[in-house]
Amino acid sequence: MNRRRFLQGLGGAAAVLTAPTFASGAVTPFKLEVNKIDVYGTRDPQLMAMPSLAEVSGYFKDEGLTVVRHFVASAGELPNMLASGNITMGCGGVTTLLILGGQGVPVYGIVQQADISGTQALVLGRKLANVTDPKALNGIKVGQTQGNSPIEVWTGLATELGVDKSTVTVYNLKPPELVVALDKGDIDAMASFQPYIYQATQAGAKLIATGNRSYWPGREGPRNWVRSNSIVIVTKAMLEKSPNTLAAYVRAVTRAVADANADTAKAAQKLAPELKIEPEVLLPLMKFNAYSTAFDETVDASFKFTNAWLVREGRIAKAVEPRDVLTTSIVEKVDPKLVKWRPA
Repeated sequence: MNRRRFLQGLGGAAAVLTAPTFASGAVTPFKLEVNKIDVYGTRDPQLMAMPSLAEVSGYFKDEGLTVVRHFVASAGELPNMLASGNITMGCGGVTTLLILGGQGVPVYGIVQQADISGTQALVLGRKLANVTDPKALNGIKVGQTQGNSPIEVWTGLATELGVDKSTVTVYNLKPPELVVALDKGDIDAMASFQPYIYQATQAGAKLIATGNRSYWPGREGPRNWVRSNSIVIVTKAMLEKSPNTLAAYVRAVTRAVADANADTAKAAQKLAPELKIEPEVLLPLMKFNAYSTAFDETVDASFKFTNAWLVREGRIAKAVEPRDVLTTSIVEKVDPKLVKWRPA
């Protein structure tokens, strides 16, 4: 593109460039309000994989943007950090966004990063690894991390199989403790998320169900037990003050998503040092995520599930309307075709 065509493009939405068309060293079509931003999230394939891939690939640099990534120990830290105003941008789940919205905190989800439903899962310990009779699940001990949605995978599977849930005992443990307890036989099943699910299976546990799929013998196939997406969440003040900067961020991450989907193995090699996970471990973990920066039906499904779950859990008083905490304005600056669903 020559300079004249570039300047003409600034005058109309039809000429806005999309991320994949940018070559190395290309210039953003919008003037950045600020050229440095900070983003917070956990060091895992669900939340910080795509900004990390954009960073190591030089895509933020192509936009004239410096993105400082801050890794936190748990996504559970993000609601308080955003609500207090200590940070203005974080990579979290829909749960984080809805909890904040339910409390009236002025934040918005500006782009999804991945459908992470497949990373929420249930594994059976070695003693139950080969069972096919649902009655074998009566009276078992199930471990979970309190306040996390993977327990709904167990609830969904147990309900479908006709397990007597009144005979089952549920224990609350932190994710690393769950893996140890399952390995020792202190619990019989574990409802958790990646990478702890992978760690458990490496120690001999069996993956039997995820948020969106059953692997129970004779009942395999897609399910909707847990729907979850990772979302980039920003404060209202940041959204209003720096829309072009946020568009540059989304453009770079969209390029990273295209790379991850085109060659996941190569992306895993590049990401491994950033996420501190060996490539051979990271690759299968990434395949449980469906990376995308589009607003699509998965976001809708995630909102419906998470709203209902949070209300049942008493963590929000009533369902949060998507239009109150989601905006497609930034994604539309990048590529209007990425908006396949609009919050009502």
